[in-house]
Amino acid sequence: MDKIISHFKPDLFIPGAAKSGTTTLHDLLNTHPDISMSKIKEPGYWKINKFKNFGKIEMLKYKNLFDKKSNIKGESSTAYMYHDSFIENIKNNYKISPKFIFILRNPIDRYVSHFNWMKGLGLEKNKIEETINKNHSFNFKEYDDYPKYYYEFGLYNRWILRFIKKFGRENIKIITFENLFKNKIDVLNSCFDFIGVDHMSKIENIISNKTKKILFPNFFHFVRKSASGRIKHIKYLKYLFPKKSRSDIKYLMKFIIKKWVKKDLKYNKLDTQYREYLKEFYKDDVNELKNTLNYEFSEWKDFN
Repeated sequence: MDKIISHFKPDLFIPGAAKSGTTTLHDLLNTHPDISMSKIKEPGYWKINKFKNFGKIEMLKYKNLFDKKSNIKGESSTAYMYHDSFIENIKNNYKISPKFIFILRNPIDRYVSHFNWMKGLGLEKNKIEETINKNHSFNFKEYDDYPKYYYEFGLYNRWILRFIKKFGRENIKIITFENLFKNKIDVLNSCFDFIGVDHMSKIENIISNKTKKILFPNFFHFVRKSASGRIKHIKYLKYLFPKKSRSDIKYLMKFIIKKWVKKDLKYNKLDTQYREYLKEFYKDDVNELKNTLNYEFSEWKDFN
């Protein structure tokens, strides 16, 4: 008989959208005395198709990312927004739905930020104008690595409808990147109301995860792939170290290399004609999103 693993279940998820301020929101929520956001911002524990095969080591490692003394525990893996496996795993393991906060950004600006992020990682060789195809059609499959779904990630209505249908509108809160940075205290207190904790009268000035440029991208990705066990020689680690030690070594390798090889990345402004292409591509989805959420998104000037 298979051994049943009792998975640690957070109360709150920030599933996305990617490149829309999720790290800043994660860090801001973590300043509340009753909330513990995961020490690793994106553990990705619930999205994996092999989730059913997780054992005690994976479960305890995940549980230890949270302060056990806090009333509310949450995490912010942005892949969750786009992976059906996440929704399936949550539905199969929660008797009562957790809470979901989505932070959305003008999809054109999100596209630009996503492109610059990939450029900074050394994974995008093209100019942004070369990635903008006015005849682009939807093309997506679940991923394990850095994704280039510049277009697809900004089709918010498509992704959020899945959550509403599965978990109910009452368990979902939507905020925007633009409003968070303009009215930080009001937006955060509205999140605290949704979560069920007290307001805060003062909020730290936190802006997290600014896009960086990797100075030595080939070396960075060698270490990254080594840390995830996708380079042949790394597989021999299993003969030298127990499973828990191998996992700790991988996280340490990634942490060191990320801290060492980054510098600020300068953004290039998107030409008007290409912004118009993206506006045309996203306008129908934004209009549908307005109807779905009964909100006008007046802060997105391109669509009002």
